[in-house]
Amino acid sequence: MHVTEADGVFQARGAKAIALAGALLGFAERGYSRWVNLAGTGSGALAAAYLACGYDAYDAELLLRSAPYSRFEDHGPGGPLFGGGWNLLRRGGLARGEYLRGWLADQLDGRTFGSLARNGRTQLKVIAADVTRRRPVVFPDDLSGYRLPGNDMPIDPAAFQVAEAVRLSMLSPYLFEPGILVHHETALPSEIVGGLVPAPVSLFDALDRPLRPTFGVRAEGSRGSAAQGRRPLKLVSAAFDTALEAWDPRFAPPSALLRTCIVPPGEVESSELAPTPLEQTELVERGRRAARRFLDSFDVDAYRNAHGRRLTAEVPAY
Repeated sequence: MHVTEADGVFQARGAKAIALAGALLGFAERGYSRWVNLAGTGSGALAAAYLACGYDAYDAELLLRSAPYSRFEDHGPGGPLFGGGWNLLRRGGLARGEYLRGWLADQLDGRTFGSLARNGRTQLKVIAADVTRRRPVVFPDDLSGYRLPGNDMPIDPAAFQVAEAVRLSMLSPYLFEPGILVHHETALPSEIVGGLVPAPVSLFDALDRPLRPTFGVRAEGSRGSAAQGRRPLKLVSAAFDTALEAWDPRFAPPSALLRTCIVPPGEVESSELAPTPLEQTELVERGRRAARRFLDSFDVDAYRNAHGRRLTAEVPAY
């Protein structure tokens, strides 16, 4: 099988990352098994970071299927109603996100952005939002504009842990306590959350002719179910799903439409943190089928990035 390189920009929320893993398997089965530059938001950032650390699509499937999603909701004593409510009032989120912090650190082996560069690994960008300053944040690019609480020096982007960047990107507002970074110039704390800023497929585009294609992979949430019943948290979840996952070809630039693989919605909601093994298998297969359909229609000769640049090298079509 001819191995083909590509850049990838991934986005998913919650257990929908399992469908994204299925799409990565579909790409690998068609030869796209080497991802060079990677970016992600939400749980798509976890998939991107895992690949950036040297693992492949098959490893990513195992990781994302075995992730203890239900334990990420660490509400504390009293469960989601009392413990979560107390966290929400005191800290701005139902869950603390501390279990997620420790689990990510274990899975990503304490890697820093600098260690990825030193080992010649792929470039990685993780997307979150500074809701205090109302702007997107791209790790590690924007880290030097912040400092850690209790520290007077700006953050060294090379020393910042990939796991912490991914955690911040996965902290859905109100569902998790926001992360805190101090804006260095103003010395004011900024609340950092995930799930609000989509990952643009043009993130790695440059004026030079690209050496490889960039593919966006988006795992969409189930439509219509999240807001049923008009329960406040359901509406909040639906709003965040829309911010992260909304996709309509009528509003997509041609360069993005051509190179974005959409994994369609199913029965498992994006915020669902305890999919059954059968649901996990369905998510994987839905992603795999979506990747196959996308690559079947992908036209290498029609490829253009956001600057209208064509590929410099021949890329096999399937």
